[in-house]
Amino acid sequence: MKVVSVASMRALDERTIAAGTTGHVLMERAGRQVFLALHEFIATRLGPRHAQRIVVLAGKGNNGGDAYVVARLLAEASRTAVTVCAVCPVGELKGDARRHAEALPASVPVVVCDELPAAARSPGTVLVDGLLGTGFSGPLRAPYDRWIRSVNDSGLPVVAIDIPSGLNGETGETQPEAVVADLTVTLAQPKAGLITENGLAHCGVMRCADIGIPPAFVERTAGCGEALFAADAAALLRRRPHASHKGTFGTVLVAGGSSLYVGAPFLAGAAALRSGAGLVTVAVPARARQAAQPPLAALIVRAMPDADTGLFGVACAESLRVLLGDARAAVFGPGIGSCPEGETVLRMLLTSDRPLVLDADGLRLLARHPDCAPATAPLVLTPHPGEMRALLTGFGLERLLAARRTEQAMALAQRTRAFVVLKGLGTVIAAPDGRVAVNTSGTSGLATAGSGDVLAGLLGGLLAQGMAPWEALCLGVFVHGLAAELAPTGNRALVADDLLPLIGHAFRELSPFA
Repeated sequence: MKVVSVASMRALDERTIAAGTTGHVLMERAGRQVFLALHEFIATRLGPRHAQRIVVLAGKGNNGGDAYVVARLLAEASRTAVTVCAVCPVGELKGDARRHAEALPASVPVVVCDELPAAARSPGTVLVDGLLGTGFSGPLRAPYDRWIRSVNDSGLPVVAIDIPSGLNGETGETQPEAVVADLTVTLAQPKAGLITENGLAHCGVMRCADIGIPPAFVERTAGCGEALFAADAAALLRRRPHASHKGTFGTVLVAGGSSLYVGAPFLAGAAALRSGAGLVTVAVPARARQAAQPPLAALIVRAMPDADTGLFGVACAESLRVLLGDARAAVFGPGIGSCPEGETVLRMLLTSDRPLVLDADGLRLLARHPDCAPATAPLVLTPHPGEMRALLTGFGLERLLAARRTEQAMALAQRTRAFVVLKGLGTVIAAPDGRVAVNTSGTSGLATAGSGDVLAGLLGGLLAQGMAPWEALCLGVFVHGLAAELAPTGNRALVADDLLPLIGHAFRELSPFA
């Protein structure tokens, strides 16, 4: 989805209004989309215990007008007690914001105050942030500094309308602070500041709501990047043929594991199966195979000759080459540890004609042997920040160690001629041809051992099904993040094993063709 500047978004609004859609209608649509996202968030993430009442925070501008629409719809739905805490009396509002505020039912109390009142901070309250919109820039001034401080100190769930208050919609800067939201419902198009590292850190879960800006207007508007939302991922999920068999959907070879890390390749293999691949073979060193406990009986496990080292090396290269001949895509690296002889395996894989996902210590192996790149077939590198530092250093890109994540990923992709998936908050996907996108799905629950192995297998499975690398990476990264969002465990208790059955739920959430 195209990311736009604040000025471009304002121009899109103005052009839509000039074409016949009134500002009043756009504000109604915006408020309704936030209302719907709020209820979905309560139903799937918070639960009724943590959403007994809703306090809507309304500022003076259009963001405040959106907030009044949300409050009215909540009152009309009669599902939850709602109160408006406002920066100013309704009489001080202007234009469409005032019209929507005046439409608020008399049953909804409006409290004018200069910070979040103590009465609005009780457990079981959800806050809806409509204080400041994308027009805000510069340092915070009173009373908004007190408002934002009190919201962040409240310890309550926060849903932000369009942008967390206090965040600069253009740069993502905060001077000195901004609301830390748990859900941000950005309207029409994502704004540049939201997709920065600081912006993502303030947004929580993100949703992009359609408010009826004509697609032709958006197409003709200059963008400043790409971000992945549910609509982008859903467009990549097509109907699978009814006349099919396991060969139709490809075979994946996952080569990984060692005596120290037995489980990693099986997480990757199970994720490859959950992606829809027809058959998955997990190849592990013979010594590691003795302790292996595959999570799915459908996985085919092969023990590789390892000269009793428990590591991949020269002894297993030929056996792997034979297995690779039956695969449409391969994954190498999860759990391999430090392999003194791993270069032999790496070179064999990189000179094959099979797409390869290189993960974990496989990436550090490549960093030590940069002359192995570029690969013969499409290569996908999936580093976390530590592995990215090793790769940048290995490929002579040390000058970018302190650069923005998008710059790092783009530079590595161009240097290695590989596709790069730089994991972390706002996972960055970069292609050798210069394309780059920032993912918006996911939660802090993914910061757990093994979640990267699951992602590597998921990507390998999609590649084996014949998807083009860019599409496979965009879909796989988004689904991986969405699976975490759907976890019934919440964020703290999520472990990588939990992600495996949630992959299917994430696909179903996106498309009827899952």
